[in-house]
Amino acid sequence: MVKSTYEICLYLLALGIASCLSASAQDDTEPVELDEIVVTPGRFAIDDETPSKLSLSKQRIERFPLIGNDAMRAAHIFPGVVASDYSARFSVRGSEKDDILVRLDGMELFNPYHLQDFGGAVSLVGLDLIQRVELLMGGFPAEYGGKMSGVFDITTKEKDIEKVSANFGLDLINTTAMVEGPLSEKGSWRLSARRGYVDLILAMIDFDEDYKPQYADLYGKLTYAPTQTDTLTLNGLYGWDKNRIRQGDPDNNLDSRYDNLTVWTRWRHHFGTTNWSDVFVFGGTAAHDRQSGVENFDVRSFRFFGTKTEFTAGFLDKHLFRSGIEWRLTTGQYDYDVRERQPGIDQYAQVLADFEDNGSEIKAFLQDEWQLHPKLALNVGGRYLFQDYRATGIQRYEIGPRIALAVRPTEKLVLRGAWGIYHQPISMMNIPVEDNVQTVGRAEQAVHYILGGEYHPHANFLFRLEAYYKTLDNLTGRLREFGRQTQIFVPPESGEAKGVDVFVTHAVSNRLTWGVGYAYSIAKEDASGETVFRQSDRRHSLALNSSHQLSRGWHLYLTWRFHTGEPRTPLTHALVSQTGGELACDRQFGQTHSDRLPPYHSLDFRFTKRSAYSRWELTWYFQILNLYNRTNIDQYAFSETRDEETGVLLDCEIDEEPMLPILPTLGVSVTF
Repeated sequence: MVKSTYEICLYLLALGIASCLSASAQDDTEPVELDEIVVTPGRFAIDDETPSKLSLSKQRIERFPLIGNDAMRAAHIFPGVVASDYSARFSVRGSEKDDILVRLDGMELFNPYHLQDFGGAVSLVGLDLIQRVELLMGGFPAEYGGKMSGVFDITTKEKDIEKVSANFGLDLINTTAMVEGPLSEKGSWRLSARRGYVDLILAMIDFDEDYKPQYADLYGKLTYAPTQTDTLTLNGLYGWDKNRIRQGDPDNNLDSRYDNLTVWTRWRHHFGTTNWSDVFVFGGTAAHDRQSGVENFDVRSFRFFGTKTEFTAGFLDKHLFRSGIEWRLTTGQYDYDVRERQPGIDQYAQVLADFEDNGSEIKAFLQDEWQLHPKLALNVGGRYLFQDYRATGIQRYEIGPRIALAVRPTEKLVLRGAWGIYHQPISMMNIPVEDNVQTVGRAEQAVHYILGGEYHPHANFLFRLEAYYKTLDNLTGRLREFGRQTQIFVPPESGEAKGVDVFVTHAVSNRLTWGVGYAYSIAKEDASGETVFRQSDRRHSLALNSSHQLSRGWHLYLTWRFHTGEPRTPLTHALVSQTGGELACDRQFGQTHSDRLPPYHSLDFRFTKRSAYSRWELTWYFQILNLYNRTNIDQYAFSETRDEETGVLLDCEIDEEPMLPILPTLGVSVTF
């Protein structure tokens, strides 16, 4: 396919940007620190330097037993987060996986995952890239918009660079190369490239199909400060995927390719120590070409361009006022021709879509965090959303008010409450054509009610409890994943989620930290007049972890995870005789989500060793996931047994599709 001049320019711009990645981090001498009173509930942070309400340093996260050292997988440890072994994607508190806003240095990222046909197994942002990550699971303020359930906000490194350095890493999942250097005395450049080898991992697992996924990504960042009050940054993030599945089976094969590029520049100007503005100019492209079966194809391509301005002002030592406005122009092209299985029966219906459209949208927010009293703080604000490409007769805007209150009755106790209306619009880049939707209507909506608190009797102990209830309305479509199970999708119309999250962490000493997280959740949805449990209805989940500095440079991390089974639709697969005596499989589906998978549990550990030499540093780790080789079930799938010579059908079965078996991994990185 020949790329347009617009796309070529964006590719060249991204490839020409340089970026910096450093493998070094300061020692984590105080794993848990508490900041001044913060209003936002449901906030967790992965932080390299600055303490937050619950601050897990980047160095601690580097020691977690994670697949591919994926920063987004680090969020899986928190209560209220629902995820699987196979995916970096996650949902929070009964939401869907595509209800999470992912931002990188203030820029919203579109679908920032590799291996999307496998549920998004790897994110585009590696752990070595980050300085700070915040996870907000509900009741977040008006400055965050576009998604209705959670925020994963990533900030990359901003440290001064005095000399050129490089880092090279290799493990069972990825190989990485990272280079950084100074740009005169006023700036720096940074570059990171990564190539994945997930196809080798799948070859080790007991799969009976031919899976050959490949992916790569490139990140670059250029920073320049022409004056003491101005800083310019230029960022680029590009991801590429190519998946080939079951190439020898023309009826069930998959051949897909994904490209994703975002380029943005930011100008920050300081008017004083508490007042500054940010001006962004951004653009990008995304392409999605998916061929499956004999005739099914799903081809999508997008282009976007826009600008946004944000202003922050602190005044009277009591107010922190933030405002912003964004304009974005998007073009989307869809060419969709897929046979979809109809709910409850073994029949298919053809879904067609072939159109191109464009339009613009405006987003704006206002908010004020007001310290009413040393023991009382209030955050009040609202968001405005306007889309000019909605269908005729549909209201083109939404307004979402939000309010949160925090009270500190004692120095060791903080209580929080929040309420807000959150909108998730259908944009030109995510029209659910697979559900026969070809026009843009009202945004999906969630209303959050949150009440909770945290108790910290001393600096290295934290107990947090938070209860939530949220309603979901005007739901449209859902994230679709490729799998061996025949998928039945019934788009929900509305729903609700409620539950309680508990998190406790204690730093016994500078060398030993333990933590426990528990979540209780109920999530339901209404579809076609029927109320069923949502896929993210994980009734009970529990995580126990321990982090131990064995000696200088040696570290051990242990974690045990448990959760009750998620909803599943019962399947029956019976061998029947047809007219003429031929045998066939009669596939039947039970009541939607009326059964559950078996409980999940797994013990993981990781040894990490870091050795510093005069001019270079060596870091290596050894980890084992699912140490006692528990057979956890991912799903159930239809299967057929046939005679190898004649191809005659012998039996119809329901097979268990397992999660990861025991998986040892060794990784190493070198920094010069």
